[in-house]
Amino acid sequence: MNIEHTREVLEEFPRLELGTFPTPLQPMKNLQTNLGTSIPLYIKRDDLTGLGPGGNKTRNLEYLLGKAVKQGSDVIFASGKSQSNLCTLAVSACRKSDLDCVIVHNDEAEPEHKVGNQLLNQLLGADLRYVGDVTDKEREALVLRYAQELEDQGRHPYVIQNGASTALGALGYVHAAMELCQQCQEQNLDLKHLFVPGGNGGLAAGTIFGAALTQAPFHVHVITVEHEKEKLKEILETFLREIAELTGQLQTYDFSSVYTIHEEYRGEGWGKSTPECVQQIYDLAQSEGIFVEQVYTSKTLYGMLDMVRKGLVEGSACYLHTGGFSALFSQF
Repeated sequence: MNIEHTREVLEEFPRLELGTFPTPLQPMKNLQTNLGTSIPLYIKRDDLTGLGPGGNKTRNLEYLLGKAVKQGSDVIFASGKSQSNLCTLAVSACRKSDLDCVIVHNDEAEPEHKVGNQLLNQLLGADLRYVGDVTDKEREALVLRYAQELEDQGRHPYVIQNGASTALGALGYVHAAMELCQQCQEQNLDLKHLFVPGGNGGLAAGTIFGAALTQAPFHVHVITVEHEKEKLKEILETFLREIAELTGQLQTYDFSSVYTIHEEYRGEGWGKSTPECVQQIYDLAQSEGIFVEQVYTSKTLYGMLDMVRKGLVEGSACYLHTGGFSALFSQF
C-alpha cells in the first residue's frame, strides 16, 4: 500500500478540518452470524463523521470549503430537496467555520411541521429559500442568480455544485480510501471487498481513485442506487479523468480492474425503495443497533449481504455506511 504518497498528493489541496477522522472500522459479528457465513463482515462508519447529523458529505465539504476560504469566500450556497443531507451538512459546516450559508430547496413552501433534515435546518438557523417543485437545472440557475445578487452587493459567494460531487469534492473519498488502508494496516486486516453506493458518482469515483492511488488490497463494488450500469460507468469514467487531471496522478491508469458496478439492487432508481432494502433497515437495527435509510445506504448494504449469501464474494467484506440517518424520519 502506498499510503504516504497518497497523503502527499492530498496535502497539495487546502482542507478545512470539519469532521472527526478516522471514522470507526467495526466488525458486524451479529449480522455475520445471522447470515450464517464464515466471511468476516465489517462496517466503515462514515455516518459518524462528527459534523451535524454526520454522513459522507462532510469529507467533500472539507475540500470544497477549504478552497472557498482560501479564495476569500464569505457566503456558501448549497441546494437540493428539503431532506437533502448535503444541505444540512453544509449549514453545519458553515456554522463551524463562521461562514454565512444560503440553502435553496426545489420544494414547495416550508412546511409548518418539520421532520428530519427540515428540523435540523431550523435548529441551525439556515437561510432557507423554497423555489417550488422545479427541476434540478432550474434550481441551479436560481442559485447562480442569487449568488450573483450577493456578489453585486459586495459579498464573495461560493456555490457548491452537483451535490458536492465534483473532482475537488471527491478528494474527500480519496482521503477515505487512504484512511481505510491505514486502518487495515493497523488492525492487521486483509480486507478484500469494499461496498459503496453509486448515486451521482462523486463518492464512488473518489473511493476508486483512492484505492488505485493507495494500491489498496480491496476491490471496490459500486452498488448503483440511481442510474443504470452503463450510465453510471460513464459518470465514473468522467469523474476519474477529472480527478486525475486535478491531481496530476494516474492519468493513463486503467481503473477497470479496481471496481465493479452492480445494478441489480437499484430497484426503480433514486428514492425508490425495494422491499428488500426496507427489510434491511430493520435487520441492521435489530442485529447491530445501527440505522440505515432507504435511498442509498440500505440498498448498498443489502447488495453486499446478498452477494455474500450467494457465494459471490470470497474474503472479508466491508460496507461503507454513508449516513443519512436524519432523512430516515421522513421515510416511514
